Amino acid sequence: MIPVLTALDLPPTSYLPPVKRLVSGDVDPSAILSALDYLYTLYRPEVHGSRRRRQIRQAGPEAELDALEAIRADDFERTYTLRWLTSLIGLAEEEGSIPTPARTPATSPSLTSVLIERAASLLAICAGTASAGTLTRAFTFSSPGGDVSIQLTDIPLINADYTSVGAQTWGGACVLSDLIAERPDAFGLGLNGGGCQGNEGGRSLRVLELGAGTGLVSLTVGKLLELQLPAQQKDYAAELVATDFHPSVLANLGANIDANFSSSSPSSSASVRSCFLDWAAFNTDSTSTLGHEPFDVAFGADIIYEAEHARWIKGCLARLLRRSDPRRPESKAQAPTFHLVIPLRSTHKFESSTVELHFRWDGTARGADHTIEDELVILSKETIVCDAVGGGGRPGRDDADEVVYVYYRIGWES
Repeated sequence: MIPVLTALDLPPTSYLPPVKRLVSGDVDPSAILSALDYLYTLYRPEVHGSRRRRQIRQAGPEAELDALEAIRADDFERTYTLRWLTSLIGLAEEEGSIPTPARTPATSPSLTSVLIERAASLLAICAGTASAGTLTRAFTFSSPGGDVSIQLTDIPLINADYTSVGAQTWGGACVLSDLIAERPDAFGLGLNGGGCQGNEGGRSLRVLELGAGTGLVSLTVGKLLELQLPAQQKDYAAELVATDFHPSVLANLGANIDANFSSSSPSSSASVRSCFLDWAAFNTDSTSTLGHEPFDVAFGADIIYEAEHARWIKGCLARLLRRSDPRRPESKAQAPTFHLVIPLRSTHKFESSTVELHFRWDGTARGADHTIEDELVILSKETIVCDAVGGGGRPGRDDADEVVYVYYRIGWES
Protein backbone atom coordinates (compact mmCIF):
# COMPACT_ATOMS: atom_id res chain seq x y z
CA MET A 1 0.00 0.00 0.00
CA ILE A 2 2.87 2.38 0.82
CA PRO A 3 5.52 2.65 -1.92
CA VAL A 4 8.66 0.61 -1.33
CA LEU A 5 12.18 1.79 -2.12
CA THR A 6 13.70 0.27 -5.23
CA ALA A 7 16.94 -0.38 -3.33
CA LEU A 8 16.39 -0.83 0.39
CA ASP A 9 20.08 -1.44 0.98
CA LEU A 10 21.06 2.06 -0.18
CA PRO A 11 21.07 4.72 2.56
CA PRO A 12 21.01 8.45 1.71
CA THR A 13 24.81 8.71 1.98
CA SER A 14 25.08 6.25 -0.92
CA TYR A 15 21.99 7.18 -2.92
CA LEU A 16 21.99 10.99 -2.99
CA PRO A 17 24.16 12.88 -5.50
CA PRO A 18 27.15 14.38 -3.64
CA VAL A 19 26.78 18.03 -2.64
CA LYS A 20 29.94 18.97 -4.57
CA ARG A 21 28.27 17.73 -7.77
CA LEU A 22 25.27 19.90 -6.99
CA VAL A 23 27.58 22.89 -6.55
CA SER A 24 29.33 22.24 -9.86
CA GLY A 25 26.01 21.83 -11.69
CA ASP A 26 27.01 18.31 -12.70
CA VAL A 27 23.63 16.77 -11.80
CA ASP A 28 20.70 16.53 -14.18
CA PRO A 29 17.52 18.14 -12.77
CA SER A 30 15.61 14.88 -13.25
CA ALA A 31 18.17 13.12 -11.04
CA ILE A 32 17.56 15.70 -8.30
CA LEU A 33 13.81 15.11 -8.54
CA SER A 34 14.41 11.35 -8.35
CA ALA A 35 16.51 11.90 -5.24
CA LEU A 36 13.68 13.87 -3.63
CA ASP A 37 11.23 11.08 -4.55
CA TYR A 38 13.59 8.62 -2.85
CA LEU A 39 13.66 10.73 0.33
CA TYR A 40 9.86 11.08 0.32
CA THR A 41 9.53 7.31 0.12
CA LEU A 42 12.08 6.81 2.87
CA TYR A 43 11.05 9.43 5.41
CA ARG A 44 7.44 10.27 4.61
CA PRO A 45 5.39 9.09 7.60
CA GLU A 46 2.92 6.29 7.02
CA VAL A 47 -0.69 6.67 8.06
CA HIS A 48 -0.96 5.43 11.64
CA GLY A 49 -2.58 2.01 11.91
CA SER A 50 -2.94 1.40 8.17
CA ARG A 51 -1.06 -1.91 7.77
CA ARG A 52 -3.12 -5.03 8.17
CA ARG A 53 -1.18 -7.75 9.98
CA ARG A 54 -1.78 -10.22 7.15
CA GLN A 55 -0.10 -7.87 4.71
CA ILE A 56 3.06 -7.68 6.79
CA ARG A 57 3.44 -11.44 6.57
CA GLN A 58 2.90 -11.46 2.81
CA ALA A 59 5.01 -8.43 1.96
CA GLY A 60 8.29 -10.33 1.61
CA PRO A 61 11.37 -11.14 3.68
CA GLU A 62 11.30 -9.48 7.09
CA ALA A 63 14.90 -8.48 6.47
CA GLU A 64 13.72 -5.86 3.96
CA LEU A 65 11.48 -4.24 6.56
CA ASP A 66 14.29 -4.35 9.10
CA ALA A 67 16.70 -2.71 6.63
CA LEU A 68 14.26 0.11 5.89
CA GLU A 69 13.56 0.70 9.58
CA ALA A 70 17.30 0.68 10.29
CA ILE A 71 17.91 3.42 7.72
CA ARG A 72 15.05 5.52 9.08
CA ALA A 73 16.33 5.16 12.62
CA ASP A 74 19.94 6.01 11.74
CA ASP A 75 20.65 9.49 13.13
CA PHE A 76 23.76 9.90 10.97
CA GLU A 77 21.78 9.22 7.77
CA ARG A 78 19.01 11.60 8.84
CA THR A 79 21.54 14.33 9.69
CA TYR A 80 23.24 13.84 6.32
CA THR A 81 19.85 14.13 4.62
CA LEU A 82 19.06 17.37 6.45
CA ARG A 83 22.40 18.88 5.39
CA TRP A 84 21.92 17.72 1.80
CA LEU A 85 18.45 19.26 1.62
CA THR A 86 19.67 22.50 3.19
CA SER A 87 22.49 22.68 0.63
CA LEU A 88 20.06 22.04 -2.23
CA ILE A 89 17.72 24.82 -1.09
CA GLY A 90 20.64 27.23 -0.67
CA LEU A 91 21.98 26.48 -4.15
CA ALA A 92 18.55 26.79 -5.76
CA GLU A 93 17.92 30.14 -4.10
CA GLU A 94 21.43 31.40 -4.90
CA GLU A 95 21.29 30.44 -8.57
CA GLY A 96 17.74 31.75 -8.86
CA SER A 97 16.87 29.23 -11.53
CA ILE A 98 17.65 25.66 -12.50
CA PRO A 99 17.29 24.66 -16.17
CA THR A 100 13.83 23.27 -16.84
CA PRO A 101 13.39 20.28 -19.20
CA ALA A 102 12.44 21.38 -22.72
CA ARG A 103 9.11 19.52 -22.78
CA THR A 104 7.81 21.20 -19.63
CA PRO A 105 4.62 23.26 -20.34
CA ALA A 106 5.15 27.00 -20.17
CA THR A 107 2.41 27.29 -17.55
CA SER A 108 4.20 24.93 -15.16
CA PRO A 109 5.98 26.39 -12.12
CA SER A 110 9.75 26.80 -12.47
CA LEU A 111 11.86 23.82 -11.52
CA THR A 112 13.63 25.99 -8.97
CA SER A 113 10.41 26.70 -7.08
CA VAL A 114 9.38 23.04 -7.26
CA LEU A 115 12.72 21.89 -5.86
CA ILE A 116 12.67 24.45 -3.07
CA GLU A 117 9.09 23.59 -2.10
CA ARG A 118 9.69 19.84 -2.05
CA ALA A 119 13.02 20.09 -0.25
CA ALA A 120 11.49 22.38 2.39
CA SER A 121 8.64 19.92 2.89
CA LEU A 122 11.15 17.10 3.35
CA LEU A 123 13.06 19.15 5.91
CA ALA A 124 9.83 19.53 7.88
CA ILE A 125 9.05 15.82 7.57
CA CYS A 126 12.48 14.87 8.87
CA ALA A 127 11.87 17.22 11.80
CA GLY A 128 8.63 15.37 12.62
CA THR A 129 5.18 14.77 11.14
CA ALA A 130 3.57 17.60 13.10
CA SER A 131 5.95 20.06 11.47
CA ALA A 132 5.27 18.87 7.95
CA GLY A 133 2.14 20.93 7.33
CA THR A 134 0.77 20.09 3.89
CA LEU A 135 1.83 16.55 3.04
CA THR A 136 1.47 14.56 -0.17
CA ARG A 137 1.39 10.77 -0.07
CA ALA A 138 1.18 8.09 -2.75
CA PHE A 139 -0.87 4.97 -2.07
CA THR A 140 -0.87 1.77 -4.10
CA PHE A 141 -3.40 -1.03 -3.58
CA SER A 142 -3.32 -4.41 -5.30
CA SER A 143 -6.51 -5.53 -7.03
CA PRO A 144 -7.47 -8.43 -9.31
CA GLY A 145 -7.52 -6.06 -12.29
CA GLY A 146 -4.14 -4.45 -11.54
CA ASP A 147 -2.61 -1.98 -9.11
CA VAL A 148 -4.60 1.08 -8.08
CA SER A 149 -2.46 4.18 -7.44
CA ILE A 150 -3.70 7.28 -5.63
CA GLN A 151 -1.93 10.54 -4.80
CA LEU A 152 -3.36 12.40 -1.81
CA THR A 153 -2.63 15.71 -0.13
CA ASP A 154 -3.22 16.17 3.60
CA ILE A 155 -3.51 19.72 4.91
CA PRO A 156 -2.97 21.02 8.47
CA LEU A 157 -5.89 21.20 10.90
CA ILE A 158 -7.52 24.62 11.14
CA ASN A 159 -6.45 26.03 14.52
CA ALA A 160 -6.92 22.59 16.10
CA ASP A 161 -10.58 22.63 14.96
CA TYR A 162 -11.74 19.04 15.49
CA THR A 163 -14.39 19.39 12.76
CA SER A 164 -11.58 19.70 10.20
CA VAL A 165 -10.03 16.31 11.06
CA GLY A 166 -10.99 15.18 7.56
CA ALA A 167 -8.08 17.23 6.26
CA GLN A 168 -5.87 14.31 7.31
CA THR A 169 -5.80 10.75 5.95
CA TRP A 170 -6.71 8.30 8.72
CA GLY A 171 -5.93 4.62 9.04
CA GLY A 172 -9.54 3.50 8.65
CA ALA A 173 -9.66 4.90 5.10
CA CYS A 174 -6.49 2.99 4.22
CA VAL A 175 -7.88 -0.24 5.66
CA LEU A 176 -11.24 0.08 3.88
CA SER A 177 -9.57 1.03 0.58
CA ASP A 178 -7.30 -2.00 0.84
CA LEU A 179 -10.25 -4.31 1.53
CA ILE A 180 -12.20 -2.91 -1.43
CA ALA A 181 -9.27 -3.24 -3.83
CA GLU A 182 -8.59 -6.79 -2.69
CA ARG A 183 -12.17 -8.01 -3.29
CA PRO A 184 -14.25 -5.51 -5.28
CA ASP A 185 -16.94 -8.14 -5.89
CA ALA A 186 -17.64 -8.35 -2.15
CA PHE A 187 -18.42 -4.62 -2.12
CA GLY A 188 -20.83 -4.62 -5.03
CA LEU A 189 -18.18 -3.27 -7.40
CA GLY A 190 -17.24 -6.38 -9.35
CA LEU A 191 -18.83 -5.99 -12.76
CA ASN A 192 -18.13 -9.57 -13.76
CA GLY A 193 -20.40 -11.97 -11.97
CA GLY A 194 -21.84 -10.82 -8.71
CA GLY A 195 -21.28 -7.10 -8.67
CA CYS A 196 -23.83 -4.37 -8.34
CA GLN A 197 -25.79 -4.02 -11.59
CA GLY A 198 -26.60 -0.34 -11.32
CA ASN A 199 -26.93 0.06 -15.08
CA GLU A 200 -30.05 -2.05 -15.42
CA GLY A 201 -32.89 0.00 -16.79
CA GLY A 202 -30.47 2.68 -17.96
CA ARG A 203 -29.48 3.77 -14.44
CA SER A 204 -25.88 4.40 -13.42
CA LEU A 205 -24.20 2.67 -10.52
CA ARG A 206 -24.22 5.27 -7.74
CA VAL A 207 -21.64 5.21 -4.94
CA LEU A 208 -21.69 7.43 -1.84
CA GLU A 209 -18.94 8.14 0.68
CA LEU A 210 -19.87 9.78 3.97
CA GLY A 211 -17.20 11.87 5.69
CA ALA A 212 -14.86 11.38 2.75
CA GLY A 213 -12.06 13.54 4.19
CA THR A 214 -9.14 13.44 1.77
CA GLY A 215 -11.16 11.13 -0.51
CA LEU A 216 -9.02 7.99 -0.42
CA VAL A 217 -11.93 5.52 -0.41
CA SER A 218 -13.87 7.26 -3.20
CA LEU A 219 -10.75 7.64 -5.32
CA THR A 220 -9.86 3.98 -4.83
CA VAL A 221 -13.35 2.92 -5.90
CA GLY A 222 -13.19 5.27 -8.89
CA LYS A 223 -9.83 3.90 -10.02
CA LEU A 224 -11.08 0.31 -9.59
CA LEU A 225 -14.11 1.02 -11.75
CA GLU A 226 -11.93 2.71 -14.37
CA LEU A 227 -9.92 -0.51 -14.61
CA GLN A 228 -13.06 -2.53 -15.27
CA LEU A 229 -15.43 -0.22 -17.13
CA PRO A 230 -13.59 -0.01 -20.50
CA ALA A 231 -14.28 -3.71 -21.04
CA GLN A 232 -17.98 -3.30 -20.28
CA GLN A 233 -20.84 -2.03 -22.40
CA LYS A 234 -20.44 1.57 -23.48
CA ASP A 235 -23.72 2.57 -21.86
CA TYR A 236 -22.46 1.59 -18.40
CA ALA A 237 -21.68 4.51 -16.11
CA ALA A 238 -20.73 4.94 -12.47
CA GLU A 239 -21.17 8.08 -10.40
CA LEU A 240 -19.24 8.51 -7.15
CA VAL A 241 -20.18 11.27 -4.72
CA ALA A 242 -17.67 12.01 -1.94
CA THR A 243 -19.27 14.09 0.81
CA ASP A 244 -17.99 16.08 3.77
CA PHE A 245 -18.92 19.04 5.94
CA HIS A 246 -15.99 21.36 6.67
CA PRO A 247 -15.20 23.98 3.95
CA SER A 248 -11.42 23.50 4.04
CA VAL A 249 -11.84 19.71 3.93
CA LEU A 250 -14.16 19.99 0.93
CA ALA A 251 -11.69 22.26 -0.87
CA ASN A 252 -8.86 19.79 -0.31
CA LEU A 253 -11.13 16.88 -1.27
CA GLY A 254 -11.94 18.59 -4.56
CA ALA A 255 -8.24 19.19 -5.22
CA ASN A 256 -7.46 15.51 -4.58
CA ILE A 257 -10.21 14.44 -6.97
CA ASP A 258 -8.84 16.77 -9.66
CA ALA A 259 -5.32 15.42 -9.11
CA ASN A 260 -6.45 11.83 -9.68
CA PHE A 261 -9.27 12.23 -12.20
CA SER A 262 -8.55 14.61 -15.04
CA SER A 263 -11.56 16.63 -16.22
CA SER A 264 -9.99 16.47 -19.68
CA SER A 265 -10.83 12.75 -19.93
CA PRO A 266 -14.60 12.73 -20.56
CA SER A 267 -14.36 9.24 -22.09
CA SER A 268 -14.15 7.67 -18.63
CA SER A 269 -17.36 5.97 -17.54
CA ALA A 270 -16.60 6.62 -13.87
CA SER A 271 -17.04 10.13 -12.48
CA VAL A 272 -16.06 11.36 -9.01
CA ARG A 273 -17.24 14.61 -7.46
CA SER A 274 -17.30 16.20 -4.02
CA CYS A 275 -20.42 17.47 -2.31
CA PHE A 276 -21.34 19.21 0.95
CA LEU A 277 -23.40 17.11 3.37
CA ASP A 278 -24.28 18.00 6.95
CA TRP A 279 -25.56 14.88 8.71
CA ALA A 280 -27.04 16.87 11.59
CA ALA A 281 -29.10 19.12 9.32
CA PHE A 282 -29.98 16.52 6.70
CA ASN A 283 -33.39 17.03 5.08
CA THR A 284 -35.12 16.82 1.73
CA ASP A 285 -33.22 19.85 0.43
CA SER A 286 -29.91 18.08 1.15
CA THR A 287 -30.61 15.53 -1.58
CA SER A 288 -30.83 18.15 -4.34
CA THR A 289 -27.04 18.41 -4.74
CA LEU A 290 -26.55 14.66 -4.27
CA GLY A 291 -28.87 13.75 -7.13
CA HIS A 292 -32.36 12.34 -7.02
CA GLU A 293 -31.52 8.67 -7.57
CA PRO A 294 -30.67 6.54 -4.51
CA PHE A 295 -27.19 5.11 -3.98
CA ASP A 296 -26.40 1.44 -4.59
CA VAL A 297 -23.52 1.28 -2.13
CA ALA A 298 -22.15 3.60 0.56
CA PHE A 299 -18.85 3.78 2.44
CA GLY A 300 -17.63 5.37 5.64
CA ALA A 301 -14.24 5.19 7.38
CA ASP A 302 -13.23 6.71 10.73
CA ILE A 303 -16.44 8.75 10.89
CA ILE A 304 -17.80 7.87 14.36
CA TYR A 305 -16.10 10.14 16.91
CA GLU A 306 -19.09 11.95 18.43
CA ALA A 307 -22.02 10.42 20.33
CA GLU A 308 -24.58 11.63 17.77
CA HIS A 309 -22.77 10.53 14.62
CA ALA A 310 -24.24 7.02 14.35
CA ARG A 311 -27.80 8.33 14.74
CA TRP A 312 -27.27 11.10 12.18
CA ILE A 313 -25.67 8.69 9.72
CA LYS A 314 -28.56 6.27 10.05
CA GLY A 315 -30.99 9.08 9.25
CA CYS A 316 -29.03 10.03 6.13
CA LEU A 317 -28.75 6.47 4.88
CA ALA A 318 -32.47 5.85 5.40
CA ARG A 319 -33.06 8.51 2.71
CA LEU A 320 -30.05 7.91 0.47
CA LEU A 321 -29.41 4.14 0.29
CA ARG A 322 -31.37 2.24 -2.35
CA ARG A 323 -33.94 -0.22 -1.05
CA SER A 324 -33.99 -3.77 -2.33
CA ASP A 325 -36.64 -4.58 -4.89
CA PRO A 326 -38.33 -7.96 -4.20
CA ARG A 327 -39.11 -8.19 -7.93
CA ARG A 328 -35.39 -8.08 -8.70
CA PRO A 329 -33.42 -10.94 -7.10
CA GLU A 330 -30.02 -9.82 -5.85
CA SER A 331 -26.96 -11.60 -4.53
CA LYS A 332 -25.44 -10.63 -1.19
CA ALA A 333 -22.91 -8.40 -2.97
CA GLN A 334 -25.55 -6.75 -5.14
CA ALA A 335 -27.80 -5.77 -2.24
CA PRO A 336 -27.59 -2.09 -1.21
CA THR A 337 -25.06 -1.93 1.63
CA PHE A 338 -23.25 0.59 3.82
CA HIS A 339 -19.67 -0.49 4.55
CA LEU A 340 -18.30 1.11 7.73
CA VAL A 341 -14.80 0.81 9.23
CA ILE A 342 -14.08 2.41 12.61
CA PRO A 343 -11.11 2.13 14.99
CA LEU A 344 -11.67 0.96 18.56
CA ARG A 345 -9.96 3.88 20.29
CA SER A 346 -9.68 3.80 24.07
CA THR A 347 -10.56 7.50 24.09
CA HIS A 348 -13.77 6.95 22.10
CA LYS A 349 -15.18 3.71 23.52
CA PHE A 350 -18.67 5.12 24.00
CA GLU A 351 -18.78 6.75 20.59
CA SER A 352 -17.77 3.45 18.94
CA SER A 353 -20.46 1.59 20.89
CA THR A 354 -23.19 3.84 19.47
CA VAL A 355 -23.08 1.97 16.15
CA GLU A 356 -24.67 -1.08 17.77
CA LEU A 357 -26.89 1.18 19.85
CA HIS A 358 -28.56 2.74 16.81
CA PHE A 359 -28.21 -0.14 14.33
CA ARG A 360 -29.60 -3.37 15.74
CA TRP A 361 -28.46 -6.76 14.44
CA ASP A 362 -30.41 -8.36 11.63
CA GLY A 363 -32.76 -11.00 12.99
CA THR A 364 -32.88 -9.66 16.54
CA ALA A 365 -36.04 -8.45 18.24
CA ARG A 366 -36.93 -4.80 17.85
CA GLY A 367 -36.45 -2.60 20.89
CA ALA A 368 -38.40 0.48 21.86
CA ASP A 369 -36.01 2.63 19.81
CA HIS A 370 -36.40 0.47 16.68
CA THR A 371 -39.95 0.83 15.44
CA ILE A 372 -39.44 1.53 11.74
CA GLU A 373 -41.04 -1.15 9.57
CA ASP A 374 -38.21 -1.28 7.02
CA GLU A 375 -35.01 -0.66 8.93
CA LEU A 376 -31.24 -0.53 8.40
CA VAL A 377 -29.54 -3.26 10.44
CA ILE A 378 -26.09 -4.72 11.01
CA LEU A 379 -25.58 -7.67 8.66
CA SER A 380 -22.07 -8.65 9.75
CA LYS A 381 -19.12 -7.52 11.86
CA GLU A 382 -15.43 -8.26 11.41
CA THR A 383 -12.40 -7.33 13.52
CA ILE A 384 -9.23 -6.22 11.72
CA VAL A 385 -5.87 -5.82 13.46
CA CYS A 386 -3.23 -3.46 12.07
CA ASP A 387 0.29 -2.62 13.15
CA ALA A 388 0.59 0.88 14.56
CA VAL A 389 3.36 1.87 12.15
CA GLY A 390 5.08 5.01 13.27
CA GLY A 391 4.80 4.18 16.95
CA GLY A 392 7.59 3.19 19.24
CA GLY A 393 7.37 -0.53 18.56
CA ARG A 394 8.42 -2.59 15.57
CA PRO A 395 5.82 -3.70 13.00
CA GLY A 396 4.18 -7.02 13.78
CA ARG A 397 6.14 -7.76 16.95
CA ASP A 398 4.30 -6.18 19.82
CA ASP A 399 0.63 -6.84 20.48
CA ALA A 400 0.45 -3.58 22.42
CA ASP A 401 1.60 -1.65 19.35
CA GLU A 402 -1.51 -2.26 17.30
CA VAL A 403 -4.70 -0.61 16.12
CA VAL A 404 -7.94 -2.61 16.10
CA TYR A 405 -10.70 -1.78 13.63
CA VAL A 406 -14.25 -3.05 13.29
CA TYR A 407 -15.75 -3.48 9.84
CA TYR A 408 -19.56 -3.41 9.73
CA ARG A 409 -21.81 -4.35 6.82
CA ILE A 410 -25.11 -2.51 7.24
CA GLY A 411 -28.14 -2.98 5.02
CA TRP A 412 -31.90 -3.26 4.91
CA GLU A 413 -33.53 -5.78 7.21
CA SER A 414 -34.03 -9.13 5.53
